[in-house]
Amino acid sequence: MTERRVGWTIPSLGTLGLGTLCMTAAAILFLLQSIGYFDTLVFSTPETGTAFNVGSIVQSGTPSSGVPTGTPPSGPPIARLIIPSIGVDAKVVVKGVGADGVMEVPNNGFDVAWYDFAARPGSGGNVVFSGHVDFRGLGPAVFWNLGKLQPDDLMEVRLEDGSVYQYRVTGKGAFDDETAPVEQIIGPTPVESVTLITCTGTFNPATHQYDKRLVVRGERVPAGAATPGGSVHPSS
Repeated sequence: MTERRVGWTIPSLGTLGLGTLCMTAAAILFLLQSIGYFDTLVFSTPETGTAFNVGSIVQSGTPSSGVPTGTPPSGPPIARLIIPSIGVDAKVVVKGVGADGVMEVPNNGFDVAWYDFAARPGSGGNVVFSGHVDFRGLGPAVFWNLGKLQPDDLMEVRLEDGSVYQYRVTGKGAFDDETAPVEQIIGPTPVESVTLITCTGTFNPATHQYDKRLVVRGERVPAGAATPGGSVHPSS
């Protein structure tokens, strides 16, 4: 009878290390799931609203500028919205109001919408923007950190002709989607302002909607009062 030897293969250190890494990763994922971490990272569908139903307000004219909704913007297009303190440097796209009366939303998680019913930078009115807080397939989106803005943080709106308009944060708040004072949010302001809107609150997976909206308001910094680097100086 021929003797057969059974050989034992000793795993390499690399194989052991990979196995340990995989088990550690699995344990971490299980822990995060158990504490509900991923519940806060609900990635919205493209249909998820970031703004409000304004159908009852925007009718024959617009609340922010007096220009009928859908009127092509006059002057150089708005190119980018920049918020250094939260790392935003986003392309701006023009949106309006849908047939359902709801403010249209950006088509992706990177862009920011400026509304054709709102004022243009430099016109003296309320310049209204919105952006997603998260987005399906992307995760955290352009306005993920909007809630971290603090009073006096600077925001910058750049036009395609090179014009730059700077704004200083003056306040923020969260409002119920159904009961928010929409006219005060998107309507005229006593001083030249910028209003940023995104989602917050609790996400409803059935409707793909959050139940609240985060609104940040800023006021125009007079020309020469703020430098591109973000330092604010007294107005001349």
